[in-house]
Amino acid sequence: MTTEPHLYEVDCAQEPIHIPGTIQPHGVLLGCTLPDWTIAHVSANAGKFFEGVDAQSLIGQPLDNVLPVETVHSVRNQLQTAMLSGTAERLDCLALDDSSHRYDMTVHMADGLAVIEAAPSVMGAGANGVTLLRGLVGRLRRAPTVERLLMLAAQQVRAVTGYDRVMIYRFLPDESGEVVAEAVRYGSDSYLGLRYPATDIPAQARELYRRQPLRLIPDVDYLPELVLPGRGPDGLPLDLGLAALRSVSPVHIQYLRNMNVRATLTVSLMRGDQLWGLIACHHGEPHYLSGALCSAAELFGQMLSLQIDAREQQQEQQRVADAQSAHDQLLAAMSPRDTVFEDLSRYADMLNSMIACDGMAVWSNGRLSGEGVLPPEDAVAALIAFLGQKPVDRIYATSSLAEHFAPAATFADLASGVIAIPISRVAQDYLLFFRREVIQTVTWGGNPDKAVQRDPATGKLNPRSSFEAWKETVRGHARPWTASELRVAETLRVALLEVILRRTELIASERQEAQDSQSLLIAELNHRVKNVLSLVLATTRQSAQQATSVEEFTQEVERRIQALASAHDQINAPTGASTQLRALLESEARAWNGRDDLDERIQFSGRAVTLDVRSYQTLALVLHELMTNAAKYGALSVPGGQLTVTWQLVEGRGLELEWNESGGPEVKPPTRRGFGSIVTERTVPFELQGDARVEFRPEGLFARFRIPPQHVSLATEQPQADVARVRPVSPIAGLRLLLVEDSMMIALDAQTMLEDAGVQVEIAGSLDDARRALRLHPFDLVILDVNLAGETSLGIAAELEAEQHPFLFATGYGARTAIPERFDQVPVVTKPYNLSALGYAIAQLPGIELRRSPSVT
Repeated sequence: MTTEPHLYEVDCAQEPIHIPGTIQPHGVLLGCTLPDWTIAHVSANAGKFFEGVDAQSLIGQPLDNVLPVETVHSVRNQLQTAMLSGTAERLDCLALDDSSHRYDMTVHMADGLAVIEAAPSVMGAGANGVTLLRGLVGRLRRAPTVERLLMLAAQQVRAVTGYDRVMIYRFLPDESGEVVAEAVRYGSDSYLGLRYPATDIPAQARELYRRQPLRLIPDVDYLPELVLPGRGPDGLPLDLGLAALRSVSPVHIQYLRNMNVRATLTVSLMRGDQLWGLIACHHGEPHYLSGALCSAAELFGQMLSLQIDAREQQQEQQRVADAQSAHDQLLAAMSPRDTVFEDLSRYADMLNSMIACDGMAVWSNGRLSGEGVLPPEDAVAALIAFLGQKPVDRIYATSSLAEHFAPAATFADLASGVIAIPISRVAQDYLLFFRREVIQTVTWGGNPDKAVQRDPATGKLNPRSSFEAWKETVRGHARPWTASELRVAETLRVALLEVILRRTELIASERQEAQDSQSLLIAELNHRVKNVLSLVLATTRQSAQQATSVEEFTQEVERRIQALASAHDQINAPTGASTQLRALLESEARAWNGRDDLDERIQFSGRAVTLDVRSYQTLALVLHELMTNAAKYGALSVPGGQLTVTWQLVEGRGLELEWNESGGPEVKPPTRRGFGSIVTERTVPFELQGDARVEFRPEGLFARFRIPPQHVSLATEQPQADVARVRPVSPIAGLRLLLVEDSMMIALDAQTMLEDAGVQVEIAGSLDDARRALRLHPFDLVILDVNLAGETSLGIAAELEAEQHPFLFATGYGARTAIPERFDQVPVVTKPYNLSALGYAIAQLPGIELRRSPSVT
């Protein structure tokens, strides 16, 4: 039985695939009127599910007369949920009659009818799909990038559902699609990176994927079953847009056959209410899934959609935040006299941080100034005339300028994309961003120009039969401008307009402020000069009181004034590190040490701390006096003496610094206070309102200072250069391995661990899957879980032994528990899997050649 012939003859883009009039035969469909729940539609194969009942005879009967009471009750309750969600809702393991057979069911509303579908429950593998879901989603959260997220999702769906191939297919802005992630049975062709035209999934199919999140086709070679009666009161077949059993378009069936696909599962990936992409699963043989596993796959698709949406929004928000930061810096940096129109080069880096481009230009007063890669000036003049025809209150943006402005084809290699920001309403002034042409080689899955062809003899539409990579070169296009970049451009337009409009007032205001500032600066300079002269005078007088000779007086004055000069130089140096405490200490130590390197007797310890101007000048004098005393009379005056300076930042107290000398001459308290003692003990309390304490201990001078918090801050430590580490090559890298494991979580963990070590891993969850994998492809090694869901792997172990195929056992019990003596020579690894243990066990197998690496022991 086939669909109506006219469906072959219409263009596939207009094919009414939501009302095919038939269903797939592995289930049965009932459509009931409400509120009386009378059967109005039934699939022609109902007699196979309701023994001894003619399908036509069910029409007009109450549902209570056909289904058990408990089933009808469950269906009615679930319909309420379906009416609220607008989608089909699932029920698992319900009865259609008094037999022991159980069915997975779905219910939804269509054309005012309650549509009920039932398919035999698939028991066994995969029935615990919902339980697995938590572990699968947990893995996705740990994926560091969107690319890794999608690859993990494909691997996990394939591991749980058992399909030969699982692809993540993303729709592009032109409605074509690309395979962005893939997990495939070893030895199969890879479709990763291939592009497919929009005609492969036409608009009405995309709309159904948006409405119906999961689509299962267990066997494409089915014979469709009619839905009776063929048409409803409105003259149209029953709308099966949300039906799980909906029959498949003949064009799509042929498309799958051309790909050698016998069974498919498709799960929709959404971003908001828009279709982002699909999880597309293919199998080379008929493949049925339980209702529970379908529910898990559908929920997994929703979880993955949320993860994709969250990751992409996070990336978009970060781009917007970065652009906004650059925008704020730009506005803060521009003065009314010096905007992007006067000096574009000064602001080019900030503008490029906001909107990445290959070149940028300003057109103002009929003149061009620019940075980077630009079109010829005469071409820009023609472009400005073209832009003059556009609205002056919005930006103009395109990634293919030649499609709108024909002369741009001559300079497409220099500028194929442009954002033009109009600045003035009268004069044609623009800020322009250009992007160069990106010559793309698009790899299609088959020739996109031959996606669908019409048979001239029959008039039927046939999809292409070849899916070999077909490459096309695309020119004249730049990298598209993103939505966030366009928003930034509009924000920049408004901000620059405000700058231009305020230019006159700000210039006048700036002139007045400059005059006031100059007067204040002159007054401050006079004050500082007087202070410096007073400080030099005081230093000279105090030094004169202690000096016993002209030479000693000259040296003391020179050293103290040099300390002040050094502090001044450090404060005004261009790098922030120059005002750090450590730099000040090292400068003083080197001055007295007479060498560029520090004396090993001097130890400094503490985090990087930055001092403000006032505290730096004060400590420069204090530390100079302490270092002078240590070098002339204290610990550094003899070979064995030691000086240790430690400091720390204490919350609420500020900087606490300790000066500790030891190993020098015996210290005695001075009989009188000289200038050095006065500077050391009184400067910090007087100048900074901090604390200072000096103790003349016999073993060495000790001093403690506290600098208040407002004068100090924690500086950024300079990171040490990273030392490149060579990752050792795993000795098992390059092996092809079959892992027979019934715990999907353990299998996925082992797969990730082994693939990171360079091993190609195929997972088999049962003995049948393992034997099929071994028939299809060669493997270097097989790892057998001893116990597999109630059965053992000893039988397949015997087969491998007979074929002299390398294998080893894995067990969660004792190392040799339940393993016969005949396998005493077979290595055993215990769970959980460990890479080192696996490598050691594999090394014991004959016929396995491992990599040799000096870094692996």
